[in-house]
Amino acid sequence: MGGVAAGVIALNLAGGSALAAPTPPKPRDVAAARTVIRAITRYDETAVRREGAMNAAAKALVAQVQAGCGGGIPSSVANGTAQQQGVAFDLVFEGVIDLSLDALQPVHGPGLALSHTFDRVHFSKRAFTRAIHAIAKLQHALLTQQPSDLCADVKAAAANGFTADPPGTTASLKAFAKDLSSATSGVSGVLKKLTAYLTTKRDRAALKHLQTVDTRYQRFSTKLGAKWGRRLGQALTGAPPPAGGFPTNPPPPSSTQTAMTGAFATL
Repeated sequence: MGGVAAGVIALNLAGGSALAAPTPPKPRDVAAARTVIRAITRYDETAVRREGAMNAAAKALVAQVQAGCGGGIPSSVANGTAQQQGVAFDLVFEGVIDLSLDALQPVHGPGLALSHTFDRVHFSKRAFTRAIHAIAKLQHALLTQQPSDLCADVKAAAANGFTADPPGTTASLKAFAKDLSSATSGVSGVLKKLTAYLTTKRDRAALKHLQTVDTRYQRFSTKLGAKWGRRLGQALTGAPPPAGGFPTNPPPPSSTQTAMTGAFATL
């Protein structure tokens, strides 16, 4: 699954070798691995079929922001005080969270089904089971988190001179950070750890097929984040940000892509 929410966040959802599978694999682990492969394959294949709908959802959100608060973050703020720049960055990041949540709506049902399957899987190695269940918890949280009222928050920030984050912005960022902090391994990391459990030709073929589909989904989600994350930043600021980004903060375009990558990497 995908590469759309990376670092808040530089978030790396891939796990480490500490969760390596035992050899030879136990029958219960083989069965669990096959269940995981089937579940991810169903989700990935569905997501690939719905790429158009996901792109349309992202486009609609950017259009909504453009109509409701386009240019709401003036260029003077990008070159203002460190506090103003920080508030502006948080607003852009809030927008990216909403963008990620909206873009995932076309796969909301399949995503929840995947989360449910993950939550019921058990491996003989408890650490691996906990990692799988943590992903299920994260997926469910992201898919059920409600988008914020971005334009209301942009207007509230403008009213206070961009000197403090509006309550809605603070709540959105805290909820997203809490969601992402719950997982130590993403779906891509899980795939790497399943190899030792899949020893038959049929199992290896199923994994190879999944990896092919997953690669396509990762490419799509990365492009989605780059394209619409940048356009969201442009809608909020009324113009492309300076080449170097905000003087004292990470540039919005790369940061929005990073946030969306973090979200999509869990699905």
